[in-house]
Amino acid sequence: MDGIPPERVVTDSWPALHGRPVLRRTVAVGLVLCVSVAAALVVRGVNALTVGGTGHETDRDRAERLAGLHPSQHPGVGRYYVPVGAVYTHTSDGAPVAYLHYRLGGGKAPGVGDFLSAYDLPSPGPAAPLPPDLVAALGGDEPAEAPELPEGPPATPTVLPTDSASVPEAPSPPSPTPSPTPTLTEDTPVPAEDADPDADPDDEPTPTPTPDDDPSVTTPTPLPTLTPTWTPTPTPTHAPTARRIYVATIPGGLPGAADIYIRATG
Repeated sequence: MDGIPPERVVTDSWPALHGRPVLRRTVAVGLVLCVSVAAALVVRGVNALTVGGTGHETDRDRAERLAGLHPSQHPGVGRYYVPVGAVYTHTSDGAPVAYLHYRLGGGKAPGVGDFLSAYDLPSPGPAAPLPPDLVAALGGDEPAEAPELPEGPPATPTVLPTDSASVPEAPSPPSPTPSPTPTLTEDTPVPAEDADPDADPDDEPTPTPTPDDDPSVTTPTPLPTLTPTWTPTPTPTHAPTARRIYVATIPGGLPGAADIYIRATG
């Protein structure tokens, strides 16, 4: 490119930067910073959208969700606990089952009381043996028995009584009473307006047969009124998660130190 100064080639797009090397360097550095910040924001946005997806959920997350102790299930608490052991598997019939082990240091660190209040759990009850599958799944130094937290019985759907006597019946409409059919006999005179003008006055009227005279003649019987009976249909409910929680205090440990063992099935 003969006859064109080198600086002219660089600054053809921005003529105002011609002859200003400091300004050119400042613009170049600003462009690099803008590109870097934009790339960092894009990466951060992608991570924020994908970090909570099910594709990144671990077995520990699944076990905590099944036991109802996942942080997302207790918003606003401000504190949650991370298990030191978690196993998520399935039973022989395909039902999910989770085993969790929490270790609480006690002392200045949160202990059993804070753990129970954080997850709104009741106080431990009498001691009960730990399930064999829990001991086999965690494979640690679990005790043979530990105080178990009482769990309320599953709610049963309320079904209203189906006895028709307890359900008020709608009043039935009155049955129509059939009007009696007049029967002509020999002594019954025929009204003048109903008499046949061409009939012979000496002819005797033919009597109408009645049920008493002819058994084949029947009187229509009104149909019975049917009253509908309402029968409630119970609403199907899903079986709640069966959860068993054991609290084993650590002998010789600080106040509040304990091991929490949990078995939950869905």
